[in-house]
Amino acid sequence: MDIKKFVADNESNIKRDIKRLVNIKSVKSAAMPGAPYGKGVRDCQLEAMKICSELGMNVTDCDGHIAFGHYGREDRFLGIIGHIDVVPEGSGWDSEPYRCIERDGCLVGRGASDNKGPFVITAYAVKYLIENNIPLNYGIRFLIGLDEESGMSDIAYYKRRYPQPVFTFTPDFHFPVGNGEKGIYTADLVSQQLEDGAILELTGGVVTNAVADRASALLKRETYDLVQRAAQGREEIAVELTERGVSVLATGRAAHAAMPEKGVNANHLLMQFLCETGALQGEEAAAAQFIKLATEHFDGRAFGINIPDGRFEPTTIIGGMLSLRDNRLVLNVNCRYNTALSPEELALHIASTARENRFEVQNVSNSPYFYLEPDHPGVRALCSIYGEAVGEPDIQPMLLSGGTYARCMDNAVSYGATFHDAVKPSWAGNGHMKNEAYDFTKALRACEIYIETLLRLQEISL
Repeated sequence: MDIKKFVADNESNIKRDIKRLVNIKSVKSAAMPGAPYGKGVRDCQLEAMKICSELGMNVTDCDGHIAFGHYGREDRFLGIIGHIDVVPEGSGWDSEPYRCIERDGCLVGRGASDNKGPFVITAYAVKYLIENNIPLNYGIRFLIGLDEESGMSDIAYYKRRYPQPVFTFTPDFHFPVGNGEKGIYTADLVSQQLEDGAILELTGGVVTNAVADRASALLKRETYDLVQRAAQGREEIAVELTERGVSVLATGRAAHAAMPEKGVNANHLLMQFLCETGALQGEEAAAAQFIKLATEHFDGRAFGINIPDGRFEPTTIIGGMLSLRDNRLVLNVNCRYNTALSPEELALHIASTARENRFEVQNVSNSPYFYLEPDHPGVRALCSIYGEAVGEPDIQPMLLSGGTYARCMDNAVSYGATFHDAVKPSWAGNGHMKNEAYDFTKALRACEIYIETLLRLQEISL
């Protein structure tokens, strides 16, 4: 069957199935029996497995840690891996985040573009092979990721128990091909214990890998005059005197940690404001000042890590979450680092800067950068296929600041599913942002490209 006709014939079903997944809130939560990532993720996993089964794949549930559909031979197979877990919805939406709606040609809802929409369109690309009985040199393993947003432990579980594909792509960034990714370092920077401070409560951000759009503090009531005076003319700061104390709310703009320049960090706005009020004293003021400086710029200059390497884009770091824990200020940092520093050197720079400011480093995770050579046959093939599809025959692979499943698998890349030059309506957000929107016309075009990709990969030696 003609590829365009197949996609057109399945348009309404593709839209229906994306909505089926977006309408399930699949944010990671407390583990339950058979649901290591919580009930919401498990419910969405089961729905995703049902979709794969309906499309003709043989489905395997790996104890709730991950799942996959499979078609064709099992000794040598290609891998496709998307994910159906999402980050929390945040605030400021124009519609219900978990009721997928259509607006200006887009599907809108948390996870519509990251990554439930791309998950569905690549599943339909597999359906094309099945319906048309395409002879396969490589089987297709369609992995259903469940923990992409919170550590990718699902892939570690899979790799301990099942063979890896000969070549894998994940539709979790944008076209063309991502053949390398920065390292990702996360940690909590924890202050000394603060006695009798002005801050009673502190909350900022919801996930490590997103710039915080809201941050709030509750201060002692006696600070009200200082705080109210400092807030005059500050649109980003709201102050209210309550029975419990002085409530301060800072409003920024969310963005993915891989592209922090698109956001405004509410955690920085809040700590900058608190430092200016004069309400903080002594060790508390010093700790707040360090957090303010650490979050002022996204390039890592506060930690001495803003070093170019001539290959990747510059290193970035955000302070995505802020809290008060056991009378200690806690800043969670998420760093996307290039090859100028080794993973060990990067960690040492951050730890040394923290110690100099009487902070300690806890809960460290450090995933090294990866790089797949541009002349790998899979990379060359995907660049060629996409370039032909969009009329850019000399398209080259790219290096990413984001972290995708590609870093966890051998011979893996990111490949779509959004288009880097796509223009969205002004109200529309990207992944991890409010009003997350997925251009449905572009999605159908991507589906056509994925079908062509699966056909062409059957013809080369991997």
